[in-house]
Amino acid sequence: MSSRRLIVMKFGGTSVGNAERIRQCAQIVSQAAQQDRIVVVVSAMAGITDLIFKTIDAARQGDAASTETNLKKFEALHRELMAELFGASAPAAVEFLAQVVAQLQKSSGALLALRTDISAQTADSLVALGERITAWALANYLQQSGSPAEFVAAEKVIATDGNFGNAAPDMEGTRANCQSELLPILDRGASPIVAGYSGAAPGGQTTTLGRGGSDYSATIIGAAAGADEVWIWTDVDGVLTADPRICPDATTLPEITFPEAIELAYYGAKVIHPKASYPAADAGFPVWIKNSFRPEVQGTKITNDATPWNSPVKSVTCVKNATLITMVTRRDVHPVDLWGRLFLRLGQEQVEVLFATQSSPEHALGLVLRKEDSARVLKLINTTFRIELAQGVLLPVEVNNEIAVVAVLGESMKGTCGILGRVFSAVAREEVSVIAVAQGASELSICFAVPAPAASQVVRAVHNEFCGKADFSVPVCLRPTAAAASGAR
Repeated sequence: MSSRRLIVMKFGGTSVGNAERIRQCAQIVSQAAQQDRIVVVVSAMAGITDLIFKTIDAARQGDAASTETNLKKFEALHRELMAELFGASAPAAVEFLAQVVAQLQKSSGALLALRTDISAQTADSLVALGERITAWALANYLQQSGSPAEFVAAEKVIATDGNFGNAAPDMEGTRANCQSELLPILDRGASPIVAGYSGAAPGGQTTTLGRGGSDYSATIIGAAAGADEVWIWTDVDGVLTADPRICPDATTLPEITFPEAIELAYYGAKVIHPKASYPAADAGFPVWIKNSFRPEVQGTKITNDATPWNSPVKSVTCVKNATLITMVTRRDVHPVDLWGRLFLRLGQEQVEVLFATQSSPEHALGLVLRKEDSARVLKLINTTFRIELAQGVLLPVEVNNEIAVVAVLGESMKGTCGILGRVFSAVAREEVSVIAVAQGASELSICFAVPAPAASQVVRAVHNEFCGKADFSVPVCLRPTAAAASGAR
């Protein structure tokens, strides 16, 4: 067994966004590989997955002109990438790209001819093409630069169930694949370069792990291969106390816990995909958020046991485009059955509710959602409760599309007195009305809705209250981990 650490590095879409960025990724990998064993997971170039979805949708609707435009853009972007990395006439690059483009063209042509819905299985085989290209390009560029690396198809590594479009990993199968596919490459002194976002169903068909799945790919592989750490390379210095575009004095947090990372991601912060936290937390290895544009910056460590810091609030984040849907029943109707049916349907449709509030005396329920989900949820309500609405059992639904959700997060808020008072005192000083409020059962977060135009103003006020003068570079107390106490590195 090697004494060198095993690190899984994942590079996001902006980190592989063009030839210059891929060269930077290659430099990061080659330098790290001099000390540690490195497995690399890559996303598609920024915007490519959306472009593939647009191409599929245009073809399905019979829009030949848009389909052709999108196909040409897909090919041109990647042809330019390959030419800058390997030269315009490099045979291997030209052949590989031609095969991938032909697959997308053939499927798009079939959709145009049939004008029918695409199956989830076929969609998965297409939307993962962007990751396949960047993984191949990075692997071959590393080889060309003298750093041993091998391209590995994601289907050979990550085993999943057959839930196309949102597959779940088969960890036992993935462990076996890591033993047979990745570890021999590492033993040869090379770095495996794996396409993110995808895997293979039991029958071998390509599956995808859902949007943001490349983060998930990295931690799945990390857990299955026995990695020491996972590094997520993105375009920010780490996890910040707030969006720096709203709060210029926002600070990079040295450490956060996995529950904090999940809450932050859920409420709009650019951290790590929520699902990606679970394999790492279960396996017990840390995940680092790092900036591929500034690799010298330490970044943020996500771990099971982060050291406490001076402020009980670690971050203030915001979902700017939110909707409040309010439902009220007739006074003589007990609403428990109605609300139960509603949440069952929301679960079946996989709709994420940012938070919900209920007023029992008024028989009212408020759902706070992302604005892009509001039309779908309103249609669901009108369909599910068409009889109740027609009979007046349920009053006409009210919709407020002009709200934003502010989330105040921090594990140390739990059991700390006065947090709610300080939050809403800061909001009151801005003379902003709070529309709805909820505190998570875990006490990790306080969420509240405010008028959308006031969102940035409120975020700044709350951030200044808790984080403006907090020193995040010096912990309140240093509690040695078991490893540190035993003298381990």
